[in-house]
Amino acid sequence: MHRRKLLKGIVGITAGALALPVIARRSHLKVGIVGGGIVGASIAMRLAEAGANVVLFDKAAPASGATRNSFAWLNAFVDDQHYRALRLRSLVAYHALDASLGLGIVWGGYLNWARDATEAPIVRANAAQLEGTQFPVRSLSAGEFAGLAPPIEPGPIAAAFFSSIDGHLDPVWATECFLKRARQYGARVIHPCELQGLRFRQGRLTAASTSTGEIALERLVVAAGVDTPRILAMAGFELRLRHAPGLLMHSTPVSLLTRCVCDAPGNVTFKQMANSTLVGTDSPEPPDLPAHAVIRDHAIDFPDEPLRAWHGTRVLDKVKAFLPGARAASLDHVTLGFRPMPTDGFPIVGAVPGVADIYVAVTHSGVTLAPVLGEDVRRELLDEQRIDELEPYRPDRFTI
Repeated sequence: MHRRKLLKGIVGITAGALALPVIARRSHLKVGIVGGGIVGASIAMRLAEAGANVVLFDKAAPASGATRNSFAWLNAFVDDQHYRALRLRSLVAYHALDASLGLGIVWGGYLNWARDATEAPIVRANAAQLEGTQFPVRSLSAGEFAGLAPPIEPGPIAAAFFSSIDGHLDPVWATECFLKRARQYGARVIHPCELQGLRFRQGRLTAASTSTGEIALERLVVAAGVDTPRILAMAGFELRLRHAPGLLMHSTPVSLLTRCVCDAPGNVTFKQMANSTLVGTDSPEPPDLPAHAVIRDHAIDFPDEPLRAWHGTRVLDKVKAFLPGARAASLDHVTLGFRPMPTDGFPIVGAVPGVADIYVAVTHSGVTLAPVLGEDVRRELLDEQRIDELEPYRPDRFTI
């Protein structure tokens, strides 16, 4: 089914609830947000719209960490049914945000295919993740694949499917759009500004000490990506994240070849941005080679430029093998990002145990989840609602 027809019903039903609201200021709660990535920006936007006194601060600059280095594929492909429903709700929310803010999302869908009997079960298992939802995938024959994506030369096809609801975006631009909206409602965005300490009086948060001075606060939302454990330690809460480096190749612009996110054989994943550049990778993390030992151990950049360029050229060549029309593309740059990956793979959202005024929102797939987290955190902080959908993701699960 075509994506527009597939989404028409659900978007129509929920558009009123998900459209950007015009809300009279009804709360002057002083809320600080640590972290100017896409999650922090979405939370800042929703809190400011609802009347909170918002200040967001980032130790470097907005979207300069995991957000800038994200592949930014909007999808619901997870095994867990509850988590999948949360992601689907966020995809629907993105449609309203895209229309209202001009996010420039490329709603091109997702192609996944296998070349042999070894890879085929993995592709079929991926397809099964959306069975029973409103958005099941469409299995493809070799002929159907060619008709759907003629610029792609997939090679032998042992299994293939197309998911119509997926999209991708420029995460830096989306973050900037969220922060622009937040500023329109009075939010302050300060950077570079590093959190250095927290002040409490009789167990309640009163201020944050930062590199630019003290900021009076009543609540603090920690959306600081991989820096989250350091900040939560200031509140006496220990949280560990899994070290998860990820490399992305970025090409020079080429003619428009595909709007899909493509998951090809050999772990090659690629997309073409709205600006016509190609972004791709061939591994979820750096290979276990001596040259990568330090990167695989802790957050540090490539030890030298030749290694960076070698990786970029290597990945670009693999993408070109599937996209012959991209043969004129050359390597523009390579990014190495560090994903905020909870140890169990699920989001961490909610008040910090024993410190009710400190709230955390950290997750991998922050780009996909940003809209729903922005709205749900607003409801929990300002409306004092406890959102049932967030119950499996509370930080106190790590205290057991």
